[in-house]
Amino acid sequence: MTTNIGLVDSTELRHIFESLMMFRSEGVNVPGITVYCEGGRRKWLVTTKEFTIVVTGDGADFAGAYKLPLTIVANAGRPRAAAGAVAFTVCDGLVTATSSYGTQTLPCSTTAMPTIRRATAGHNRATAQLGGKELLYTIFSGANPPFETNMTDDEDDERTNPDHFLLRIADGRLQVSSDWSGARLYEMRAHTTAHTTGSGQIKVDPDMLNIIYNCVDEDATWTLSFDGNESLDIVLESDTHYIVSSMVIVSAAKLHERVVKILEREKFEHHAPAGGPIGVRHDGVVISLDLFQRDGSDASLVRLSTVVTRNANESSELLREINAHNQNGLITRLWFDRGSVHLAIDMLPDNLVGLAQRIRMLATEAGRLRGVLDPFAAESSMPPTPRTRRRQTKPKVQPEVWD
Repeated sequence: MTTNIGLVDSTELRHIFESLMMFRSEGVNVPGITVYCEGGRRKWLVTTKEFTIVVTGDGADFAGAYKLPLTIVANAGRPRAAAGAVAFTVCDGLVTATSSYGTQTLPCSTTAMPTIRRATAGHNRATAQLGGKELLYTIFSGANPPFETNMTDDEDDERTNPDHFLLRIADGRLQVSSDWSGARLYEMRAHTTAHTTGSGQIKVDPDMLNIIYNCVDEDATWTLSFDGNESLDIVLESDTHYIVSSMVIVSAAKLHERVVKILEREKFEHHAPAGGPIGVRHDGVVISLDLFQRDGSDASLVRLSTVVTRNANESSELLREINAHNQNGLITRLWFDRGSVHLAIDMLPDNLVGLAQRIRMLATEAGRLRGVLDPFAAESSMPPTPRTRRRQTKPKVQPEVWD
């Protein structure tokens, strides 16, 4: 059975190619591209760890969703790769792209219909609607590196670039700013008028600039939005694009609130003192959830940790087992500190959707490792085997020589 994905024009192909080329230049792993039909229009879905991009194409009518290799779409969308539109068909596990220049066929697979969770409007959500040209100019003027960056005669290792830029929506304006005083330059500020609802401010990772420059069509109308109280992502939307990015920097206080909500929803036994680690008990294992920031960075992390073995001796056998565990490529890691063996998982804010699963995993792994490590932890605590010392013999003295 042959599935006709449709005739894809050059504009639609260019939008897809620009997204894929950006990830390739950044060395980001993209596990294929999914094409499906929704609402009578063709959709192209690209997902990575930090981004979800949906490109909406022309009208189409086909059933199912297909995971295509990046090559067949990128080759069709590459500048001057095809004259006009390209027809895509799927048959017997193969996808074929046919253009006026020729045909390419590669293997593909069927996949489940994707579910894209769209941002819901609310009184806490700040939105700004404006043209693509205004959006690009404001972002470029407020967040891009100053022209004088790296224009210095001396090598100064103390110069540092900012690890975020600020987006602010309020009172009919979109404002963008970044502080380059650490690079011995100046603060960048820009703003433009926009149709706004709500208000708020968010810290954005500079890597977000690449997605904006590559995907924002200057001729389209764009809506930029984020949650003013729970800014775990930022959304960019137009007629042809829906982009969700987790390249935001979340404060530890907001993360604390988010974690507590998840624990309450999942009905975990927990204790959440203000200003301290959150304690969770699961299957008899006490787990500490600590929110912290790395030195020199505003990015927050969530650490789940528990003590596997207490009153342990730092024996060579125990350290060997710890190193073997850490070298197995597991998401949990072990370390020895002050007579105890600790087990932990570090999570990024955008992965909190899997917090409950990680807690259960950590509790299960801690129970398994306790039985494995306890014998090694007690190894050196056994009394040493008494050793019998040999009685030192009197040294032989050279007899005196008589005259």
